[in-house]
Amino acid sequence: MADIFVKNETATASGTLKHRFVWALTMWAVVEGKITSTSTVYDSTSGNTGASEAYMCRLIGVPYVAVVAKELEEEKVRQITQFGGQIMKVDVETRNYWAERMAAERGGCFINQFGNANAAEDDHESGNYPLESTNVFHEIASQLKSRGFGLPHYFVHSAGTGGTISSVGKYITRYALPTRVLLADSQHSLYYDYVVYQKYGNLSAGDEGRPGWAPPGIAGIGYGYNTAPIVFRRSTSLLRTVIDEVVRMPDTATVAAMRSLRGVLDIDAGPSTALNFLVALFKAHAHSEGSEATSEKDRFSVVLIMGDPGRFYQSTYLNDTWVDSKMARYGGMEAIRCWQAKIDE
Repeated sequence: MADIFVKNETATASGTLKHRFVWALTMWAVVEGKITSTSTVYDSTSGNTGASEAYMCRLIGVPYVAVVAKELEEEKVRQITQFGGQIMKVDVETRNYWAERMAAERGGCFINQFGNANAAEDDHESGNYPLESTNVFHEIASQLKSRGFGLPHYFVHSAGTGGTISSVGKYITRYALPTRVLLADSQHSLYYDYVVYQKYGNLSAGDEGRPGWAPPGIAGIGYGYNTAPIVFRRSTSLLRTVIDEVVRMPDTATVAAMRSLRGVLDIDAGPSTALNFLVALFKAHAHSEGSEATSEKDRFSVVLIMGDPGRFYQSTYLNDTWVDSKMARYGGMEAIRCWQAKIDE
């Protein structure tokens, strides 16, 4: 048997896991003088970070422009604009280029969630485990303890910027905690090979030896749309040295898990959460089969984060017609139903 704990970060004011991270990112940018009272803030985003950035910029009284893909779900566009954010739509692979260029041309701030997440997360660490901390794992540990549970065997999380899982990994390493950090990666993301084999640090999109990105992928996570090489503190904040394991899952299985969460457990979770859940199930099954053994008195446990709600994806991953169109090469809804039946068991 195993316990799977889900920390619900959709309860934040801007509705996703990114609220906590963007608070740290904004505080870092203000303290460092990168955002001033006359700044307009620009960033490339898949939606969730953009909504939280719009919220924080409104809070401190500066304009915000989200540079997004032309295909971004309307649900996510509304999520950004409800907090006063402006939208600039571009080809998905050029988001970073346009965000940086517009900031430079207009004297604004390119806050760069991908390159600066590491600095922002570190800037707001208490440095002492018993004290309050903005680190999400500190809060997880405190909440589990208050309910009579110990630290989990695994923390499972996917990576977009890589900031959240890296900050958790550094926190666990800093205090020598027993929890292992597991990166859940999508089917065509380059992060798996980056972490395991240190690959793609000098290859741009189109270079020989670097696989092409296969859309649609899993929204908000993975490394593929970014055409630049994977370089820590430039194009990513994923620190590979604090990741203990990586598991890659088919995208159809992730979409099926998203639907299973809604149908069986009544959890309205987005696709990145579904990927985390799927990998947690995989580890729990491995434990039940004896390959992830724990002591008799030590019940196997996994913690994952619910990053955003499924309602943001009504027009995409939860839409059968969209799935049959965009994921036809993987079997469309037939493959989804096959995976879902197995997951529901």
